[in-house]
Amino acid sequence: MSGILVDANYWSKVLSFLAQQYFMDSHATCILWHASFDVQLETSEPLAVLSLEPQKWFSLEQDSDFYDYDRKRAEFEENSLAYNDWILRLAVAIEQTNCESFIAFQEEIPKFARYFYNASTYSIWRSIKNRFIFAYTEELLEESTESDSYIDGYLFHDQPNVLLVSAQFLNASVFEIKTNRFVGPRHFGAKPVPADFYTMQIYDAKLGKVTWDSGTGISDKMRNLQGREIVLGVFNYEPFMLLDYTKEPALYDRALNRAEAFADGTEVRVVRTFCELYNCTVQLDTTEKSDWGDIYANATGFGLMGMVLERTIDYGIGGMYIWYDAYQQMDMTHFLGRSGVTCLVPAPHRMINWALPLRPFQGTLWLCVLFCLILECLALAGTRQCERPPATNAHQSRWRQSLRFGCVSTLKLFVNQSTNYVATSYSLRTVLLASYMIDIILTTVYGGGLAAILTLPKLEEAADSRQRLYEHKLIWTATSHAWIATIDAENVDHVLLGLMKNYRVNDAATMAAKSRTEQMGFVVERMQFGQVANAEMIPDDALPRLKLMVDDIYFAYTAAYVPRLWPFSSIHNDFILAWHSSGFDKYWEWRIAAEYMNSHRQNRIVASQRPNLDIGPVELGIDNFIGLVLLWCFGMTCSLLAFVGELWCMQVEKL
Repeated sequence: MSGILVDANYWSKVLSFLAQQYFMDSHATCILWHASFDVQLETSEPLAVLSLEPQKWFSLEQDSDFYDYDRKRAEFEENSLAYNDWILRLAVAIEQTNCESFIAFQEEIPKFARYFYNASTYSIWRSIKNRFIFAYTEELLEESTESDSYIDGYLFHDQPNVLLVSAQFLNASVFEIKTNRFVGPRHFGAKPVPADFYTMQIYDAKLGKVTWDSGTGISDKMRNLQGREIVLGVFNYEPFMLLDYTKEPALYDRALNRAEAFADGTEVRVVRTFCELYNCTVQLDTTEKSDWGDIYANATGFGLMGMVLERTIDYGIGGMYIWYDAYQQMDMTHFLGRSGVTCLVPAPHRMINWALPLRPFQGTLWLCVLFCLILECLALAGTRQCERPPATNAHQSRWRQSLRFGCVSTLKLFVNQSTNYVATSYSLRTVLLASYMIDIILTTVYGGGLAAILTLPKLEEAADSRQRLYEHKLIWTATSHAWIATIDAENVDHVLLGLMKNYRVNDAATMAAKSRTEQMGFVVERMQFGQVANAEMIPDDALPRLKLMVDDIYFAYTAAYVPRLWPFSSIHNDFILAWHSSGFDKYWEWRIAAEYMNSHRQNRIVASQRPNLDIGPVELGIDNFIGLVLLWCFGMTCSLLAFVGELWCMQVEKL
């Protein structure tokens, strides 16, 4: 039949009519050219079209194409991806020309439907508005050996923008335009139920118009999903997602094959509210109990990420960051929130040491005090030296006496002690009075500062900021490597690189034990509006010795991961933007935290980032005076040694 020449103008008319309606906003249209359907698309505006020829893909001329398939083929083999020529050619076409719309004919339809999902997954470029037209004739369909599964497969079940254009014969002029039902509950089981199609329009190519219209379009499917299921992968990770076994209605859990638990959380409410608006049904899959998981280069994975990749679930959440490796093989929604990775670090201890008496004055002020005392000493010595004319033979002796007088008098005045020297001149009395006034001011100011330091706590520096955590070289830990997987090691500063070297992975029980004794940081998440997540593993009795960092080590935006070609991406992203604009994101975060989490514990953790110094009057203890005691012990030791030295010198002189 493929060698018979037919008037292809009829097929061109009907396909041009549909392309004018559905393809004009596409980046490009890929046509899988068929010899029996010599189609020319004619639209009011130019349409970017790429013609693919599947009949030549398995011939000897397959490598004479304009595009270089060897690079993509080497990439597939390097990543151990299973592929064939269909997957290779479609993936390159999607990447190179950004095809969003596709037209396939006759026997290529089941092959295209079978391999398009793989090609879309392997291609780095993707679209959320793919549209498909499949053209075939009933006479060729009857001759096909695969007639039972001709229009069956994932694409026909899970893509809303699918049109079937069929005619009785190749040269027929009347075409039946069908579309898949898409909405309503999906049927799962050992044997998949064939896709359901209904007639949307009948088009007469001779008349160039639609002769019958059902009154529905393919866009109508997305307005009312009529109970279509969205499978949500969930485990307890407050407040993003959680399972409540006391609330109703209980949702159907595919892992247990029964209605088991009610799911809630800041990100669960997004999909729940979405389904309330678009009339879909939320189902759960609790197979994965605690791990987000990861994916591999060969398009396999584990945990929630692997379940999304395998299309076991439709929606993976739980504070998932935007990871480039996952983006390459899955789709993600618009951002759901902002999450900052921070730590609970050891709280600062009260500073108690021998230098406590020096704390009232800064170093610069102590230098000024010392300079002032030296000036007093010199002024007193010079004034005493000039008090009466020195004798000629005792000049040097009088200068030594004057300097000794200046030093001793300065120290006595500084500690408010009197001197037994009788000043006979008014000049010396004036200098003594001025020195005493200066010293009494200094000692009064010092005494007030010392009293404040002894009664108000002075704390050590804590590793409670990103920079200080790096400078202190403090080990920080969490339960998964995923906490640093978001960091691009090639495009970060040296501080973050240094912090990555100090990161350790521990299980929850080990972290709980170490939080009571070890000097290390424990990862928590600071959510967009101030709530703290991932802190449940820290026991209550460890919180007094920990404090929350004042800033984030790094932050990232969270999103929901969905399979490639997820049909609800466009309307779901619009819903997320409206949700953010309404302010419900802040309300839900605070409401979920208040309803399911310990609010006293939350407030305690958040308040710990700022020390509370308003502690009122406290009883003074030995800790307040340990610095003075150390200085007193040091002075007494020196005095004792000097006394012993004098006794030894006296004994030596007697001998």
